Amino acid sequence: MKKIYIKAAIAVLSVAVLSFVSCAKKEAKIIIGTGQGYEPFCYKDADGNLSGFDIEVVKEIDKRLSEYSFEFETFEFKNVLVSLASGKIDVGAHEFEENAERRKTYLYGDEGYNDYNGYLAVKADGKWAHITSLDDLAGNPDAVVAVSTGSNYEAFVKKWNAEHPKDKQLAFASYDDDYVRNTSISNGTNAAIIITQFDIDFFNTRIPGINLKRASAEPLIISKAYFLFKKDNTVLKEAFDGALREMKKDGVLDAIREKVFAEYFASFKER
Repeated sequence: MKKIYIKAAIAVLSVAVLSFVSCAKKEAKIIIGTGQGYEPFCYKDADGNLSGFDIEVVKEIDKRLSEYSFEFETFEFKNVLVSLASGKIDVGAHEFEENAERRKTYLYGDEGYNDYNGYLAVKADGKWAHITSLDDLAGNPDAVVAVSTGSNYEAFVKKWNAEHPKDKQLAFASYDDDYVRNTSISNGTNAAIIITQFDIDFFNTRIPGINLKRASAEPLIISKAYFLFKKDNTVLKEAFDGALREMKKDGVLDAIREKVFAEYFASFKER
């Protein structure tokens, strides 16, 4: 009879241990909010698959963080952070830059994953080709600077205007659609755009007649792209930071960047 009791006890204990191990190994689901129209960072390819540099970086982080399971949800750029603030998603991944206002609401990672310096650019053969600085545009209502809605560049222009008298302020236009923003330069509607060097090269390839050039050699904004988290989610933020540090050390982050951009431009030439 004692043997029966002992066997039963062992069986119960085994089930309990297995249940505990199963629970311990259970992955926490993390929702990554990103875009679907910002090529080649976060977009849907010709087959409808979510692609781009940000996407591949997140996938690599997912491989390195066994305690989590990642899922993507896509939004317009301006709605990614709205969804993060409301708790609909856990991470914002859309080339987000340093921004004092954002820091009040969201938790930034310590590790940047992409350089995002912003330059003043103009159409090289356009009316405003002579421009070399923001001072050349300030105070002129016809010299409109195009920026993306909710971007760091929009915040930069607003800060400039807050710090300068009316006759030195910048006229600017904010756009939800990057294509409309960019064509406003190619068709002469706007005078200049604040943009990364990568995007200057990219749009010169992508948009006929835009012919962008830097207005000056030095960037207006020195910045990096970061992942953003809910304000109290320090554990997830530190996990991302750790994975990114590893990826920088072992060269995988640079390898992803080179591979994604090379494949994207090669595929674009074939279209």
